[in-house]
Amino acid sequence: MGLRRAAFVGWAIAALFPAIASPASAEVERPPQFVVMAFDNCTEIERWRDLTEFAADMNKDGERVHFTFFVSGANLIADASRMVYQGPRQRRGYSSINFGGAADDVASRVEFINALHRAGHEIASHAVGHFNGANWSAAEWLQEFGSFGEAIDKVAAHNGLTDAVRLTFGAARVTGFRAPYLAAGPGLYAALKARGFRYDASRVSPAEAWPEKVEGVWRFNLAPLRINGSRRATLSMDFNFFMAQSRARHEPSQQDIYGEQMLATYLDYFKQSYAGNRAPLHIGHHFAPYQGGVYHGALKAFARTVCGLPEVRCTSYEKLADFMDKLAPQTLDAYRNGDFPRAERPALKMAKHP
Repeated sequence: MGLRRAAFVGWAIAALFPAIASPASAEVERPPQFVVMAFDNCTEIERWRDLTEFAADMNKDGERVHFTFFVSGANLIADASRMVYQGPRQRRGYSSINFGGAADDVASRVEFINALHRAGHEIASHAVGHFNGANWSAAEWLQEFGSFGEAIDKVAAHNGLTDAVRLTFGAARVTGFRAPYLAAGPGLYAALKARGFRYDASRVSPAEAWPEKVEGVWRFNLAPLRINGSRRATLSMDFNFFMAQSRARHEPSQQDIYGEQMLATYLDYFKQSYAGNRAPLHIGHHFAPYQGGVYHGALKAFARTVCGLPEVRCTSYEKLADFMDKLAPQTLDAYRNGDFPRAERPALKMAKHP
């Protein structure tokens, strides 16, 4: 069955985890295997609905998965209200991505966001207008963060909606960030610190790297991965697969193959870390249906395969930051060095239902 068919619905999954392996001496207990799956932009309402239903199904028998949503503030500003926003170095009322459509569309997003937040998923920031801010000053980033805060706190006033349409949390509750285009620079980090953000997810580091805290802000970085079955490499993000596999061209005849490559690559990433130093997995996706939506199916299949397995925590960046904040420096050093009892490389088997 191809990836596009029912997004892997009906796949049965079995995972075998053999006994603990070396090293002979260990300094700390083995850490959990964190898997963080996050989404950027978060525009399409149908995708909000799809992920809400998917998460509810995954968690119907227990808390197996929680996502992080890096929401663009433009999605909470209706087209007719776009003049309330002005990005740094931009004309008023302009965004490089779509605004929120009709006011009713904004209200629908608010409803989904509130429901997911109540269910334990994280709402984080992807700024507002989706501009490349690599060369912005700290003051310009603070301007953009201020606009994002207003998009959260003034969603009803901005869009002519009743006071009943509001987010159930304030902008101060949003403490995670990923920069559009992963365009991070010195100005960004000064602004993140000044604004009280806990983490940034805009950079890249090796797959085996544990997070670092730099000037009080955790760096949760995407990973470079070798695409399974090919000589190409890419980042652990769907758009980067789209570029690496097809140069961002939709190729219907190859879509199932591309999706299967993504799934196999993510499973390789998981197995390497699970049996290695247990560095957290960082996977980034968008709401847009790149390559006909097969990447959506690949991510769902990956989540069904690994989330809920022993010692695995498929959780939000917020919860990963909670875990990291509690670690003693010597414990984190031991994790980085793999100084704990290792697990064997897991054998993950996926079989179709008859």
